[in-house]
Parts: sequence; C-alpha cells; structure tokens
Amino acid sequence: MLRKPGAIKCPFMRMFLLLSLSLGPLCLAACSLPSRDNFAPHPVGADTASISATQAFAGRIPLVTILPGTTDFAAPLADAVHQALAIKPTAEFDVEAQSPASATPDASASTLTALSGTATAVSKSIVADGVPASRVTLSAKTAGLDSDILVYVK
Repeated sequence: MLRKPGAIKCPFMRMFLLLSLSLGPLCLAACSLPSRDNFAPHPVGADTASISATQAFAGRIPLVTILPGTTDFAAPLADAVHQALAIKPTAEFDVEAQSPASATPDASASTLTALSGTATAVSKSIVADGVPASRVTLSAKTAGLDSDILVYVK
C-alpha cells in the first residue's frame, strides 16, 4: 500500500483530527475576546439624596461642617484651619450659616438668627487661630437639607 507523504497512519488519529477541525471553531465561538465593554452595561444611577446634597453645596465642598448646638468645635476647627493654611498661606475663610427654606420667610429668618450666634463664634475662633479678620467672612442663607454652619476655604 502506497502512502502519500504527510498522511496519517493511525485511523484513531485521523478521527481525532477530523473532530478537532470540525468542532474546534464551535468551541471557540462560545468564547469572546476581552473588549472595552463595561461590566455593568446599565449602571445604577445616583440616588436623589446624593444629587440633592451635591446641588445644596453648589459645587463647593466645605472644609468643616458644624452642627447647631455644637460647643466643642475649637480644636477640630483649629486643626482644619492650620492644615488649610499650610497648603495655601493666603487662604480666605467663609463661614456660612445655612438652613433649609421654611414655610414662611419669617420662619427662615428666625432659624438663621438662631444659628448666627454659633456662626459668629466660629468666625471668632478662626481669627483667634491667627487668620486676619479681613480674610474671614460671615454669611447666612437659606439652602441645603439641614441646618448647619459650613466653613469654606477660598
């Protein structure tokens, strides 16, 4: 019996070769190459609370947030002020008392008046930490989700 050069001698090997050539592409078709697709093609959106909080800050993130009624804010505030001054020695500080809008303007004004004492104490504490009074501003507005005293750095 004459054999062609490169012919397979064993019938078992011939069967294995035929099966691998015919089923091989089918096995590879189930696999896909890695691509730039996201692992979550439909990501979950942000919840409304975080969106409202972002809008409440209007793009500014406070250095310190002090809750109403807090009296022992001097040491943490001094640390934050000194860290800000280490980064930017000419930093200006804006102390802002803010409260959510009430049902009436008079109610909003009385809420902000109640916060003004703590906000004034915060601004005096910043001046006592060595910041010139000309670089500390004090303001009040109706905004946000909670009543807070916020300290911003400019």
